Amino acid sequence: MSKPERTLRVEPVRVEAPEPPRERSAMLTRFGLLGRLLMSLVFRHVQVLPESVLHVQQLAEQHTIVYVMRYRSLIDYLLVNAVFLREGLPLARFAPGVSMMLWWPLGEVVRRLRAGRRRSALPDPARCAALVASGQPVLLFMRSQTVAGRRRRALQAARIGTRFLRDVMRAAHTAPRPPVLLPVAIFRGPGFRKRESRFATLVYSVQEAPGEARRALTYLWNAEHVRLTLGREISLQRFVETHRGESEERMVRRLVRTLQIDLYREERLVLGPALLPRRMVREHVLRDPDLARLTRKLAAERAVPREKIVKQARGYIDEMAANFNGLYFGVLEFLFNRIWPRVFSGLEIRGLERVAECMKEHPVVLVPCHRSHFDYLILTYIFHTNYLSPPHIAAGINLSFWPMGPLFRGAGAFFIRRSFADNPLYKMVFRKYLTFLIREGYTQEFFIEGGRTRTGKILTPKLGMLAAIVDAFVQGVRRDLYLVPVSIHYGRIPEEEAYSREVAGEEKTRESFGALLRARSVLSRRYGTAYVNYGEPISLAEALGERRGRFHRHGEEPAIERERERFVQRFGFRLLREVNAVAVVGATSVSATVLLSASRQAVPVSEFVTRTEALLRILRETGAEITSSLLRNERSGFRESLNWLESGGLVERLQDGRQMVLHVPTEKRQNLDYYKNNIIHFLLVPALVRQGLGQGAREAELERYVARWLDVYRWEFPLPERDALAASVARWAAFYREAGALDHDALRLDHPLIHVTGGVLENFRETYLTAARTLAAQARWPVPRQALLEAMRQQFRTSLLLGQVHKPEGSSMVTFGNAISRFAEIGFVTLGESRQGRDRWIERGPALDTLPDLIAELAAAGAS
Repeated sequence: MSKPERTLRVEPVRVEAPEPPRERSAMLTRFGLLGRLLMSLVFRHVQVLPESVLHVQQLAEQHTIVYVMRYRSLIDYLLVNAVFLREGLPLARFAPGVSMMLWWPLGEVVRRLRAGRRRSALPDPARCAALVASGQPVLLFMRSQTVAGRRRRALQAARIGTRFLRDVMRAAHTAPRPPVLLPVAIFRGPGFRKRESRFATLVYSVQEAPGEARRALTYLWNAEHVRLTLGREISLQRFVETHRGESEERMVRRLVRTLQIDLYREERLVLGPALLPRRMVREHVLRDPDLARLTRKLAAERAVPREKIVKQARGYIDEMAANFNGLYFGVLEFLFNRIWPRVFSGLEIRGLERVAECMKEHPVVLVPCHRSHFDYLILTYIFHTNYLSPPHIAAGINLSFWPMGPLFRGAGAFFIRRSFADNPLYKMVFRKYLTFLIREGYTQEFFIEGGRTRTGKILTPKLGMLAAIVDAFVQGVRRDLYLVPVSIHYGRIPEEEAYSREVAGEEKTRESFGALLRARSVLSRRYGTAYVNYGEPISLAEALGERRGRFHRHGEEPAIERERERFVQRFGFRLLREVNAVAVVGATSVSATVLLSASRQAVPVSEFVTRTEALLRILRETGAEITSSLLRNERSGFRESLNWLESGGLVERLQDGRQMVLHVPTEKRQNLDYYKNNIIHFLLVPALVRQGLGQGAREAELERYVARWLDVYRWEFPLPERDALAASVARWAAFYREAGALDHDALRLDHPLIHVTGGVLENFRETYLTAARTLAAQARWPVPRQALLEAMRQQFRTSLLLGQVHKPEGSSMVTFGNAISRFAEIGFVTLGESRQGRDRWIERGPALDTLPDLIAELAAAGAS
């Protein structure tokens, strides 16, 4: 699979050879035979961001560059020399403790030998400072070597950067251009930091290679996965000005610490915190005082030895915890690279740089929408190919089946049960494992919807994981933690047919090795491009504000507990809104929306194109991001999209005299509804405003009207902020008026904007109407929930035949279930547990007698 395209490309600049280097450590503009061999075999694939190259080139025009690396290494220095030469970056004229003579061209060696060795009268730090004072770039190493153990004398001797930085600071005042310090880091392979078997480490990546020979070997092995990063520059002049009142020694120590932190952040971005073996993770969790107290309490309550409870807790950890393994990760990467190009044509990524910057300082939790099983693999793959430490992924226990379970666990998945509210020991183990991950600073990923959406729109949030993250954070394990909303969009979804069957009432197929083999047919089809958009990271510390201290100090008080629950709920819906906000709009979604919102079963092609133009006008007004494929289709009259949908059996072209019409087969409307729902959140308020205007609501009444219907559909959509609703409603009313879709306060029913928004929510209205009518006709109570859902499905089928409803895709077991949940909140029904514990019973509610009012309201809304 090809890597995501970069937005900026910089052509390599050819550097003219300067005079022969005065310093033996100076970077070379021409290499000898051995150096050229290294460059061709090892260094020519080294990657560096074009944006970073351009930035350093611009810096060099006004500043003297002082490169800084963590450890001294001749092999690393050669690599940096090769990359700088290739990219046209300033070459260092000095580096402490290295000699480049072995890599000089033979002629240069001979000339030097004839001339004899001329020793400089100045010590190394002074020579370095003299070069900086004359405006020449240099490179400094912070340490001469990696020192094992904690021997203070050896550590002090290894810290060579301090001596050189002191003289460079002194020289900064006389330099013709102000010096800047630029951290440089090299990463061998997009891996993670964990001590494993030598074979597993070599196969996947080697991050710790102290010996020069071993470094060279790992560069050769990982030749195509070596990356050089250029960190954020530090202005030496500004640094000195900021700390002018301090002594020189203190200033140097502060500067050293600043550089070490910057280098650490660059390293943390790629390697992440060191990964511990699962047995050590288990011991960390079991030693937690809260868990220890619970095990003693449960042992006393159950009258069993405490060791038995501890053994049970240990088993829970082993069942749950991730166990990163380089070999398994490599196997999964190999499989993914073989499968991906066969089913997808590309991958477009936006916003990842914001996440990378955040990861340098704080733990990050990715919160993506959940469309497909491919979501796990794609997000990890993106981090992998962009040299970011891979996330720990919260996955359902249903995915731990052999052989994928061990592979997923080795790639960072940790498995949790769907429900464990009645198991206090499991709940405590889960929370303490999560606390461990946050405290250690690992990147995490969880799907706030709980499971994959079968309808294409975001599901109501499952707040257990988010509540556990908030609880762990308020205990003070981290200064801050950022949650990143992530939207994932597919041209077509690989599970499309399975979702359609499940929405229609078919039982979900359980994940297993056999099911995996049967699903291999998805490899024979193409699913277009996948789009992954990362939203703005949200600071949990900022979101909590002063509540953090209150939750920590008084968390067990009932009033505080209720406040915390409300915070988690509001924050969960905020995350869903942010995921929706960064969703992209694709051609398949636009085509599906226009086709399904039409009032007739067939749409002339000319009308289809007109309505797609109107829909795009609305979507652009919302600020939605348009995909490149949609832009192509807009220019071509959607020929590409229609051809693709027709080849997949989702659309038929029929001849009607001289014009061509488009028809969606009844059995495929559920499939297309999935793609329509991918963007329905953008159209929710515009469609309700249009519905209100169609029912004669004046603009002054529109806010109340829209709020009423948002309340009815609260189980379907993450609702907009209440405070922003009035402005949003007024904005869309003005939009319709300015577009000519309103004549005074009356809708122009022939306007394309009115056509395209008229049927967007119609299938939801028909589903809720059918659900309400089924409840009103129910004679016997209580009734099992599954039986009631089936009765609603049969009622919808009958109503469709009688012409009382017109959208076959409205027969959705998911939407019927949401309607029952909403009706239970209103009081039409109450939810009880089954006597067998397998299914919920639905009881008659205290407000059931008022249900006819809602039925009349739902029926009237269809007349507009």
